[in-house]
Amino acid sequence: MGAPFFRSPDALLQDLGITEPEELDVRAIAQHCGATILYKPLEGCAARITGNEDRAIIAIDSNSRIERQRFSAGHELGHWMFDRGKMSLFSCEEKIFLKEWSSTNPETRANRYASDLLMPVTMFKPRAKAFTRMDFDTAKSLAKTFTTSLTATAIRLVEHGPLPAMLICSSASGIQWSVRGDGGKTLWAQAPGPNTYAYDILHDLEDDASGDVDASAWFDHPVAEGSYIHEHSIRSYQGLVLSLLWWRDEAMLIKLDEYEEERAARRSDSWPR
Repeated sequence: MGAPFFRSPDALLQDLGITEPEELDVRAIAQHCGATILYKPLEGCAARITGNEDRAIIAIDSNSRIERQRFSAGHELGHWMFDRGKMSLFSCEEKIFLKEWSSTNPETRANRYASDLLMPVTMFKPRAKAFTRMDFDTAKSLAKTFTTSLTATAIRLVEHGPLPAMLICSSASGIQWSVRGDGGKTLWAQAPGPNTYAYDILHDLEDDASGDVDASAWFDHPVAEGSYIHEHSIRSYQGLVLSLLWWRDEAMLIKLDEYEEERAARRSDSWPR
């Protein structure tokens, strides 16, 4: 539970009367919260915040892309909301915005705050519904609308888009994190093998590739056999690859529901009476 000064992104947007993406001025929002944003070249980090009592200074690397600057500012504002009173300095490196999405820690929490602030569900969801594909082309279009990073926008698309999908971040050592839509909540991806586009990118054969692949190349699960999934993988930063998996044919997810129901029934039958 947040401290008394805590304001959720929804509450802030309501306070300020913000209803459209073009009104999401993160600098003005931060000022409303007692945090002043300054843009200047930074060495060794993408952003940092120093705070004392009811005022904070957020420094953003002016050499970063505008999308990264906005997300960095929202991230630091999340620290100001959640960690105020416990912090004097937070310095956030670029890798935090790429890797901290599925852990339970202050950086993941700050990333989530930035997403909720810059891509409010009430604005994002109806715009995502206008698209019929769950790939990085769609994510790029939405990122342009909200002026947000591609990674954060793709995560939002998976979580609040109209079709079942999953986003996976991989490196040469395996999967770093994944985000799943409701349809694939019980599926866990395995490290990308030779029959995936992610594998080709990790081995410097491609930078951006997409197409249908055997679902068993990503999922070691009985329902994956004989099913296909659409994969769009792109090269990211620091040796990472992002893969957006989309079930164009939802037959596999239907089989998954049936499989889970049968497992639950077998467990129920085995309970002592």
